[in-house]
Amino acid sequence: MKIVLSGETVELEKALTISELIARYDMKKETVVVELNGELPDKGDYDNITTKEGDKIELIRFVGGG
Repeated sequence: MKIVLSGETVELEKALTISELIARYDMKKETVVVELNGELPDKGDYDNITTKEGDKIELIRFVGGG
């Protein structure tokens, strides 16, 4: 299955939940905002939403500093 992840085409061996996708890239749900096909799903739904062929996903990580 192919998806577009942060502007790059990525081949996945199987459908993943948004939570699994976040974990695969060593990110934490608490510090990531996900845009899925132009929408912002609720973080509480990340375990229930699975990737589909052609999905466009942006993983936006918040970084603190000062």
